[in-house]
Amino acid sequence: MSGVRPRLVFVAALAAAVSAPALAVDPVPATPGWRGFVVVAAGSTDVRSNVVVGNSLIEVGDPVIGSINQRPSSDDTFHPLATGELSYTTAGGWQFFLGNSLEDLVTLDAVTQFGVRTNVGGAGTIEVAALASGIQTKAWEDPYAEGVRREETDRDATGVRLQWGRFMGSAFQLGLTFRDLSFDTERSGQGVVSVACDAACQAALRRDGTQASIDVSYLYRLGAGRNHLLRPFIRYTVDDRDGGAIAGDSYRLQLSYVYLTSAYTVATNVILGGTSRDEPNPLYGRRIDSDRFALDTTLFYRLPTASGRWQAVGSVLWGEDDSDVNFHDTRVFMVSLGALYRFGAR
Repeated sequence: MSGVRPRLVFVAALAAAVSAPALAVDPVPATPGWRGFVVVAAGSTDVRSNVVVGNSLIEVGDPVIGSINQRPSSDDTFHPLATGELSYTTAGGWQFFLGNSLEDLVTLDAVTQFGVRTNVGGAGTIEVAALASGIQTKAWEDPYAEGVRREETDRDATGVRLQWGRFMGSAFQLGLTFRDLSFDTERSGQGVVSVACDAACQAALRRDGTQASIDVSYLYRLGAGRNHLLRPFIRYTVDDRDGGAIAGDSYRLQLSYVYLTSAYTVATNVILGGTSRDEPNPLYGRRIDSDRFALDTTLFYRLPTASGRWQAVGSVLWGEDDSDVNFHDTRVFMVSLGALYRFGAR
């Protein structure tokens, strides 16, 4: 998760755990009408990084670096967390939805999606959604600028996502995502003074481009009450960026475990991943590949209200991105506490 690209699976802790049971595309409910959910929480985040900026809700990171070879510094912040989705199900079995993608909120790369899902008999549930920037993701105009205050810029992302849950009546889910990424101001390499970075060097560091991802997951329901959910998840992403030092591919292996009871739910995610760049970064003379790891656990507790629609939510996360270049290492620790409310037709 960097000025180069949000690389670490930097979990906004509350949304990360909400996403564990939500990794599956749920069948369209039989009852028509409006429904949805809202999550409001507060979190405390400690980040050790040279390149993390955050988004419109979370600001972390030191705007001044002394050298492109320095080890990352630590920064902490207290911040709000919020997300939600509104949907309408027709009598004909189509469900239209608008809101923040919980899976994307697992990163600070929050997108808003508008789409439709429908059941296709025993073949499963198909979902198609258009993606646009939601909570604005921030980046440094030049993450490598030395000895001066680095300026922030907006990163926009638009695209489309196709998901097929309960694929052909099985417990498999398939997903395809395509996004176009653009930075309002791109100055990578222009502020470096310790090494030469000419026009060709700067071109190799350009971050504009596209991303294409494919996902495969499988849901196991275990135990006598089938209330233990286990979902292994694999994602492969191709980054086709303008700069060869930024272009490359990455993988993500995730194991999500959910324990369901009438009073509470515990959700845990374990994530491993890695990134391989196409070309060496000209500032360092080698590729900036990385390995990453994240672990989060969240407790959902049903509050004793008359409606039964409120839940208290508490979450904790630890994660890191270990780069081949120390400057790009990232580590995060986050805790959050909030409430979830579900509304509309049941």
